[in-house]
Amino acid sequence: MRKTERLLYILSLLRTHRRMRASDLARKCEVTERTIYRDIISISAANIPIYFDGGYKLIHNDFLPPSNLSSDETGFLLSMLGSPMFAKGKPFRDTARRIAEKLEVAGVGKADSSIDIGVVSTERVDNHKHTSSIEKAVREKRNIVISYESLKAEKTERKISPYAMAFRKHAWYLVGYCHLRDDIRTFRLGRIHNVSLSREKFEIPDDFSVEKYFSASWGVYRGKLTKFKVKFTGEAAIIVKTSRHQQYEEIEEFDDGSVTYKAVVAGRVEFIRWVLGFGAHAEIIEPVSARKEVREILETTLGKYDS
Repeated sequence: MRKTERLLYILSLLRTHRRMRASDLARKCEVTERTIYRDIISISAANIPIYFDGGYKLIHNDFLPPSNLSSDETGFLLSMLGSPMFAKGKPFRDTARRIAEKLEVAGVGKADSSIDIGVVSTERVDNHKHTSSIEKAVREKRNIVISYESLKAEKTERKISPYAMAFRKHAWYLVGYCHLRDDIRTFRLGRIHNVSLSREKFEIPDDFSVEKYFSASWGVYRGKLTKFKVKFTGEAAIIVKTSRHQQYEEIEEFDDGSVTYKAVVAGRVEFIRWVLGFGAHAEIIEPVSARKEVREILETTLGKYDS
């Protein structure tokens, strides 16, 4: 946090809290108490009335502009910032906390208890030991070297130019250029071990965007585009026709209540897993190769229940 940003943050904290000790401010700003003492002097030098009475306090706080957000709008934002996606140990937790405190400073209420943004995060807290280093690398456009464990339990050391961090399918991912694979790849944060920042800088290609990168993916996986055609019946048909799953989808409804679903997907594994989740109410019509793949999966699964 730069000094100017930290001074404004301290003023926000003092406005919303009756008294704060130097140790409290140091903990929230993640600096030493000595730095806080210097900051207090800077605030006083700017003719902002601040005094100490069992803790630092502002004589008045009218110099800070009021928020033009309504209490409903602030309540919604606070509920979102308090969702599991930004829980302790998750990426951008500190950023979300600071925003929430600034919203509360505006004096327009607390999180709306009638709103529950229950984003499901499947990551364990201890999976994000290197979050702060990765965030720093993304912000400063600095290369990093990571040790990464794949789904096949293979560990490799990779040099990455980190472009962005994205929350997809219950977990946080790092998207960046992998120098080992000479391509843009996706890395689940929970499987990143050991991160070292390099002084080497990089530039993100002008044509790159996270939205564009994931546009054809069913969730996270990338790969060759596959055209799927699936028939859904019963409850599955209702779920499919009342939801939007991907931008390249087509849905055709029939009089018997069934629907035909068509989509062009990058990363067929995720799509096939999704279809299998509907059990007997879903049947892949095309491509034939996917039908064979599903049959093999079901036969293998059935074999586990023979005895």
